[in-house]
Amino acid sequence: MTLATHIRQHKKLVAAFFLLAAAGAVLWSYRDHVDRESIVAFAEGLPLGLYLAALLVLPLVGFPISPLLAVAGIRFGFAGGMALATGVMFLHNIAAFRLTHGWFRERLRNRLARAGYAVPSIDPKHQVWFTALFAAIHGPPYAAKLYLLALTDVPLRIYLWAGAPIYALFCVIPVGAGSAVDTLKPWVIYVLVGTSVALLAVGVLLKRKWKCCGVDDAD
Repeated sequence: MTLATHIRQHKKLVAAFFLLAAAGAVLWSYRDHVDRESIVAFAEGLPLGLYLAALLVLPLVGFPISPLLAVAGIRFGFAGGMALATGVMFLHNIAAFRLTHGWFRERLRNRLARAGYAVPSIDPKHQVWFTALFAAIHGPPYAAKLYLLALTDVPLRIYLWAGAPIYALFCVIPVGAGSAVDTLKPWVIYVLVGTSVALLAVGVLLKRKWKCCGVDDAD
């Protein structure tokens, strides 16, 4: 197998690597300006209404949700941030389900198809555990997972109560990091960024493993 072929087969992993390298370079170049005080000042300086609107809307159109959750931890502490995050997870699930069962159904299906995501086929007797597992597995972005699962025949009660609590559980890391930013050293922030990208890379590798084994892909 040639190097070019190997790169083509792992293009998402390669892209993630270069994204990490670029993010690291930017963070390093601003290392003297990125500190606890500047991060807290930025988060607390955001207008509350604008921030809440961004938290509710932006993740549904593909914006990464982790930075927004970290801001919740900074502004409201761990308990308050988790309460807000949990409520938002349920609202996101309801909104995604309604959008995929309304006028935007075909548009969302076509957009996901162009992005290389296929709507999973789920046996009715496995809908609960599949929904929970699909929400827990790293791989597709948060918005893609919401819409892909909502496009299936999973009813709202299963989609909401088996999926949203799992998404809320995964909010512990970004909200916790945000709430502890006053006590974190700068190098810990870099470790958290690196860990997030590493989890993304592992998700890509697991997805390729499923395809190679002939398992129906959930994305």
